[in-house]
Amino acid sequence: MLSLLDIAERTQKGPKMEEKDWNLGLFHKVSELAREHGIAYPGGDTWFNTDDDLAERAFRAGLDFLTQMGIYCVTTNRVIQLTKEEVLAAAREAPREIIVGADRDARVIRKQPMETRGPLNFRPGHHAPFSEELAPLIVKNFAEIHGTDYLEGFNFTQTDGREVYGMPLEAYAARREIAWMREGVRKAGKQGLAVALYPISTRAGVLVAPMDPDYGLRRTDGCMLSVLPDVKIELDLLTAAMVYEDYGCFRVNGGGSGNIGGFCGGVEGAVVEGMVKPIVGFLAYRDRLSYAGVGTMARTTTRTINADPRVVWGSSVVCQALNRHTNVITFGAGGGGGSSGPGTETHLVDCAMQAVVTPINGNNLTGARQGRARMNASQSPLEAEWKWEVAEATMRAGLTRDNAGEVLSRLAARIQGKPPEPGLYIPDIYDLVRHQPKPAYREIYLRVKEQVAAAGLPLA
Repeated sequence: MLSLLDIAERTQKGPKMEEKDWNLGLFHKVSELAREHGIAYPGGDTWFNTDDDLAERAFRAGLDFLTQMGIYCVTTNRVIQLTKEEVLAAAREAPREIIVGADRDARVIRKQPMETRGPLNFRPGHHAPFSEELAPLIVKNFAEIHGTDYLEGFNFTQTDGREVYGMPLEAYAARREIAWMREGVRKAGKQGLAVALYPISTRAGVLVAPMDPDYGLRRTDGCMLSVLPDVKIELDLLTAAMVYEDYGCFRVNGGGSGNIGGFCGGVEGAVVEGMVKPIVGFLAYRDRLSYAGVGTMARTTTRTINADPRVVWGSSVVCQALNRHTNVITFGAGGGGGSSGPGTETHLVDCAMQAVVTPINGNNLTGARQGRARMNASQSPLEAEWKWEVAEATMRAGLTRDNAGEVLSRLAARIQGKPPEPGLYIPDIYDLVRHQPKPAYREIYLRVKEQVAAAGLPLA
């Protein structure tokens, strides 16, 4: 299989191309491949793909994209060209399981089969901005959630009263992020629980700054090195990948999903991109874990909630193809976060829909946050615990791609067309000392629980 040194060399010697030419070429290529391989949304409010041959065609479309287009390096404006054998080797040689964390908090994270009955691996938080006074306590609460296998970090704009701006302060902030993470898991009594750096910036020096077995990232921890939209990578992340590969940290591709909109166009183009990016994450950065599926940028800009079955259908095509033809360990991307925020009924319904989809698509489970993240108001532990509860119920009920769409249709009807509700300040809806939702939010949770049960999913 190609080494990271091979990838690095091709970023310097591949054909030159202007980024705008790559973007237009990508648009034409994914559209062409979708037509050529017969990738088309069947309509009729179809939530899941039940055509096994379509998953085969989607994989071939992704393979054709990588062998005909390659990967674009935005730093050098060069194309990394690949052969069919190189792509297939990467798909085959990605590990089916990895061990993260240390001592009694070590966890095995595994690739899931389609329509899995579990147990699922679980990453409940964070991917959201927190202030430094709340960060360790919030981390502690997420670490206390049942089933937690590892936690990803968070971002912030100030530390020690200073704006995080420029490489020295960014490197310092990256170290502070991991220090707060380590403090939070220690307070939860899970000192060995794995944490993963959420990049404060993508400069190589900042990415490797927290590497510190005593106070920062241990060899059993991780770092997020994500493929950029439109199948692009950058040298700073590749540099960090080479350092972390030698050091021993696992890596996470937070950019593994295809995106409806932009240069991919509709859901058909997003399926091709979603097929490609998890493989690229392993090829270019040795990402052992990858978010996967199809999302839409409209979740962060819409004025009304659109519970679009095309997103779920596209995700099911991608995940079926990845499951059949690669060893990539995938986590459900959840469409990039909900339109509404924590503390609201519409957000909990959205979370429930994401949780139903996750095991059916053969993904591991992620937490939830509002798509347009806000400081201290984008996620609380309740949404993560709720998603775990619904995913467990989905597996217990034996829902499959043939019948789960009925549940999703009933839940979608409850939020479709409503305006997104802004997220509420975490301490206003969640007691971070007692690890429980405050009474008003608990009432909303119990009401949504009844709605989910009425939609056809029995809950304990």
